[in-house]
Amino acid sequence: MNRDWQSYDSAAADHDRLAVPAIFAGPARDLVVRTVLPAAGRILDLGTGTGIAARLAIEIAPGAIVVGLDPSLEMLRVARSHGLLCLTVGAVPGLPYPDVTFDRILASFVLSHLTSYRTALLDIVRVLRPGGNLGMTTWGAVQNEFRQLWQEVAETFADKEALQAATEATIPWEDWFTDAGHLQEALEDAGLIGVEVHSTQYTTRMTIADFLALRDNSIQARFMRQTLEDRRWQEFRQTASAEFHRRFTNPIEHVRDAHIAIGTRRHSNTLPAGARIEE
Repeated sequence: MNRDWQSYDSAAADHDRLAVPAIFAGPARDLVVRTVLPAAGRILDLGTGTGIAARLAIEIAPGAIVVGLDPSLEMLRVARSHGLLCLTVGAVPGLPYPDVTFDRILASFVLSHLTSYRTALLDIVRVLRPGGNLGMTTWGAVQNEFRQLWQEVAETFADKEALQAATEATIPWEDWFTDAGHLQEALEDAGLIGVEVHSTQYTTRMTIADFLALRDNSIQARFMRQTLEDRRWQEFRQTASAEFHRRFTNPIEHVRDAHIAIGTRRHSNTLPAGARIEE
């Protein structure tokens, strides 16, 4: 099967217009505030997307060199339109930077996307300077009735197991890292010290139309759009809209929780004993 639905290229514009202000800006600001110091010299924003965390890092550390890396060219094009100039197409593991390059590294909702988060973390720590901080976010386990209803409607149009498989193929560790303890353990196993995890709930008021537009760019929606006949896809969207307007009143209050983890690389250039980065 063609897997274009796994690419975030088609979602870049709507992600920047809707998802960033409604969903990602709050956690990104908290991540940057906890990770970046005003005196930070070089900052890497992994999985920068359209650049919200990188832009916030520039605000907090205006003299810093902030580099954004993402596998999606379209996401990076939107990031550049926001004035970000130091951008790299790439992924982790396989970061195209020398050892101990960055004072601070940000990874906003990146870890769950990686096939091997352990291997990726070793590569991330490799490019972090001793004494430097790594900050990352993952989603928590809090569910809301809006996402649950969308899922229920989706499963009447597409096979439940196929939808789950699509999610696991793209974000295989999403459920695992809803547990804050797993996040802390992952950073400590990568050799980071002083690891702290902070959990926060974020509430956003939005219209039903905006929420459904956000969901249209989700992994499962992109999978459905590619695998269903167009007539069936449009029928799903119409059914979801009708059901949402029947059950809820505009605007809705969308709630999600996120974990923010911060760890520091030891003042040593060695990786944890027995560690090996594989590409």
